Amino acid sequence: MSTHSEPAPAPDESVGYVCPHCDATHEHDHVDERAVVQARLTSLARFAWLRVGIGVLALAALLVLTPPTAALANVFAGLVAWALTTALGLLVASVRAARTGSRREGAFVLTAVLTGAALTPLAAFGVALVARAGTAGPDGSNALALGAATAVAVAAALGWYLGAAGSEVVGTISLRSLLLQESRAGEAARDVAVRTRASVHPVGELVWTVASALVFGLWVFACQFLPVLVIVLIPLHVAVLVLSRRLREA
Repeated sequence: MSTHSEPAPAPDESVGYVCPHCDATHEHDHVDERAVVQARLTSLARFAWLRVGIGVLALAALLVLTPPTAALANVFAGLVAWALTTALGLLVASVRAARTGSRREGAFVLTAVLTGAALTPLAAFGVALVARAGTAGPDGSNALALGAATAVAVAAALGWYLGAAGSEVVGTISLRSLLLQESRAGEAARDVAVRTRASVHPVGELVWTVASALVFGLWVFACQFLPVLVIVLIPLHVAVLVLSRRLREA
């Protein structure tokens, strides 16, 4: 009597790669979503506090080094300039989207950014005119000293920074809250955080905010001495913005 042993089944070669984490049969990088989201939350909090710290330290230094009343007035002027420029940019983008019926987020953002860029030199021009009026002498002369013009420009730049950084901190708080939500919106936000983890550059975003404020201050400084320069600054600022955005996205 003979016994027959059945051969062991050969491995299914058609299956190929099997992920040990999710049993998927296609090769891919397995990402720990929880770790990515936690790292994103930590980064958001760290850079939000950094933005606040920069603003507080800069404001304290300005109040120590320059007359407080004039400094606060110029900081407020810069803040108002940022708010008006941003609001008008969003308004123009909203009107354009309503007229064209376009719902593309990219087109909306581009319109708002370009409009804001064109208005930035005009805002700097307005701040410069207010500063010149405030330094006018009793005989109507408004000759500016280099130090006074620099103080105005620095304070206006700080006001611009406080507006931009403040809006970013508010956005950070909102995003952190969304990432922690147990909802469809929270799940979608976490998915975006995972997919865009390699393209998020918080240091670059902070540098961009500071650089934008410094450029605004530079335009304020220039317009105090040569107001007609605003005609050249409008296309120049738009061109610089477009070029810098392309370099950032490259």
